[in-house]
This record gives sequence, structure tokens and C-alpha cells, in this order.
Amino acid sequence: MLWAAVNFVLFVALLIRFLRAPVRDYFRTRGERLTEALAAGARAREKAKALRAAIARDLADLPALRERLRADLLAAAERERSRLIERGREAADRIRADARVLAEQEFVAARRALRNEVIDDAVRQATALLRQALTPGDQERLVRDFIQSARAA
Repeated sequence: MLWAAVNFVLFVALLIRFLRAPVRDYFRTRGERLTEALAAGARAREKAKALRAAIARDLADLPALRERLRADLLAAAERERSRLIERGREAADRIRADARVLAEQEFVAARRALRNEVIDDAVRQATALLRQALTPGDQERLVRDFIQSARAA
């Protein structure tokens, strides 16, 4: 049993001799990683607290924000309403002006048509009167006068 104890002591001494530095480095880096992880956790906790505070502020400001948005929307709707009304008035003015011009054109065309109709009717009546009042001797005289004026021209 003595050899087993000596063997064990030698084994432990060799382990300590060769594995001390790697074990110490392992535990040092592990400690550093744990320290970094704890620091990251603390930073994350602080960020979460700040985010929670910001969300609480935003929730507290939510009714005021809703009222501001509502007022902005109402103002925008009123501006749009005014703009549409103004565009409607401009369109109505253009329509009235176009209707006025069209009515004037129609009036001029109707006056011209009426004048032409009166002239045509006067010519028809004058032609009918001349045919009734003109004798064959008058016709011969008119033809002679026309021929003489045509020769002179």
C-alpha cells in the first residue's frame, strides 16, 4: 500500500507541476468571462430600466400626444376643406365665364341667323313683287341696259 500512496503522491505532484499554469489560466479567463458577463448583465439591466422609464413617460404622454394628433388632423382637414371650397369656387367662376361666352356666341349666331332669314324673306318677297309688277317691255329694257353697261365695262 505504501507503493500506492507513493504512486498517488507522485501522480499528484506531476499533475500540479504540469497542469498548474493551464488550470490557473483556465480559471482566470473563466473569472474574467464571468466578470464581463456580470458587467454586461448590469449594463443590460440599466438599459432596460432606462427603456422602461422612457416607455412609462411615453405612456404618460399618450393622451396629450393623441390630442395633439387629433388637433393636427382637424387642422389639416380644415385646410383641405378650405382648399377644396376655393377650388370649387374657381371652377364655378370658370364655368360661369364659359357659359357667358357661350351664351354671347349663341346670341351672335342667333342674331346672324335671324338677319339672314329676314334678308332671305325680303328677297323672296321683293322677287315676287318684281315678277308681278314687271312687264315684258320692262324686261327688254333691263336686258338692253345690262348689255350696254357690260360693253362699257
